[in-house]
Amino acid sequence: MLTLTLPDADSESKTSTLLVQRGDLARVHKFTHERIADLTEIIADALIAFAAVEADPPIITELPPPKPEPRKQVEQPAPPSEPTVDIPLKKGKKAVKISHLKITGGETDAAAYRQAVLIAGKLIDGKLWDGDSPIRIDDVYALAKKMKHLTERDLSLFALEDFVQTDAMLNSDDNN
Repeated sequence: MLTLTLPDADSESKTSTLLVQRGDLARVHKFTHERIADLTEIIADALIAFAAVEADPPIITELPPPKPEPRKQVEQPAPPSEPTVDIPLKKGKKAVKISHLKITGGETDAAAYRQAVLIAGKLIDGKLWDGDSPIRIDDVYALAKKMKHLTERDLSLFALEDFVQTDAMLNSDDNN
């Protein structure tokens, strides 16, 4: 089988290729030509060169499979942690685990949860809550109304349990 590849007619390049192939053996012959009449001589030269390849075909050895590199101790990614909610503070924000801010009253809509997030920010700013322990809010809207006029300084007069339920309160209720 002969495959001749010539440049486009409008191309200035006169470089062409001739692929001579029989079975698994093949040879590519790259050449430049001035006239189409030169092709007969070029094809004859390519066939002679291919006959030489057929007479003494190259021995291609299979490459040994690549040696597997010793497995490096890959650090396992940390298991996905619990999702957090960003609590807006007077200075920045704090990421608190979602399970640490629960609404136990009847309101569980998005507006109630947004209000609970604002209450949590006020509790953190007032240094009543650190955001690391779980709290439960019974009635978000009543608590927001109760805390509305309290400043950070006023909050220091109260305990966290005056506003929300904590695990300590729940555990003591279980023991009674």
